[in-house]
Amino acid sequence: MMASNSTFECNNIPAEEGELFVDEFNKHGIAGIQQYVTERLNKWRRIPLHIAVTGKAGAGKSTFINVIRGLKTGEAGAAHTDVTEGTKTIKSYKHPYSENIVFWDLPGVGTENFKRENYDDKVKLAKYDFFLIFSSERFLENDGWLAKEIRKMDKRFYFVRTKVFLDISNEAKGRAFPRSRDDILSHILIDCLQNLEGYGISDSPVYLIDNFEPYDFDFGRLQAKLIEDAPQLKREALAFSIIGQTQEIMLQKKKELEKRIPIISLASAVAGAVPIPGFGTAVDAGLMIKEIMFYREQFGLTEDAIKKSAVMLGVRTEELKSQLDMKELFINCTKKGVLALCNAFLISQAAEEATKFVLPVIGSAIAGILSYKSTSYCMTKILEGMYEDALKINMKLSMYLAQSSSV
Repeated sequence: MMASNSTFECNNIPAEEGELFVDEFNKHGIAGIQQYVTERLNKWRRIPLHIAVTGKAGAGKSTFINVIRGLKTGEAGAAHTDVTEGTKTIKSYKHPYSENIVFWDLPGVGTENFKRENYDDKVKLAKYDFFLIFSSERFLENDGWLAKEIRKMDKRFYFVRTKVFLDISNEAKGRAFPRSRDDILSHILIDCLQNLEGYGISDSPVYLIDNFEPYDFDFGRLQAKLIEDAPQLKREALAFSIIGQTQEIMLQKKKELEKRIPIISLASAVAGAVPIPGFGTAVDAGLMIKEIMFYREQFGLTEDAIKKSAVMLGVRTEELKSQLDMKELFINCTKKGVLALCNAFLISQAAEEATKFVLPVIGSAIAGILSYKSTSYCMTKILEGMYEDALKINMKLSMYLAQSSSV
């Protein structure tokens, strides 16, 4: 049965993507659709992304590269960190979950072998997608010079002021009347911005972070900004590879996962493998199960991840799940379990007519039993539930860490 390109209409699916679905169906039938979807959803894993981390020695570049990749010094693949030895050569570190994402630890401008006049020749600025310019104190004139060079290339850069928790701790030790945390952070930020204004870069945001407090300060906001500023496929690669579970990161992950739902839904409708009892619709539970498991990984809701959170909080895993009233508990990742959950969702919304969707592109013989909207509705509900669970755990951890690290 041949499909007609002119009759293809599907909410949230770009026209060109829809044409590819049609082409694959015409050539290889349902098997072709399934293969196409698998490759499409994993395309982000093959996208190269190069992130440069540069700045003065001792600013915490290597530690940051470890933290953002979920590693600690001494683990396989971790960057070497040393309080007495700064970066003297260019070093690259692949992301453990996505080897095409590479972080580059670059010597700062003005170091022995990396002067302004030869910096571009040595580090090849054009090869990097983003630049993070680090300092644990005031930004230097060379940092300002580098930012201007990057801007000339129409590339993005971010100023990162590190070790802010240390500044807060030192305040309490060195002042008779310590300022509040907010006052200290405000002072640091204003000082950085005034510093950069002196170099003619007053419009550049500054992120205040501490590598040993990744749930606090601007760490999550910086990661979220990197994702937000990236082109689409590189945005997916970053969103799905970054380990952090801050609220900002989880929101970015949710946004990118939402974009996959129309593709999953259309593929499920075309495959039409398993009818939901009581409805004139069909879904491919296999595709849904794989995507649900991906949600769990992305939001840190695997059994191992939840167990680690429970250990950190000093409670049993089941007790933590019960305390937080986690919706993830109700998802049984088997064909029978997923179909039962979807059936419950649709019944609760009286959704038979509202979710029924005919795909004229496929043809009347099978279009009548397909459902795009029902699958989309169920996957959206599952995604929202897991996102809410992840937020609950994040809030619990954030409160715990704030209490344990208060000064």
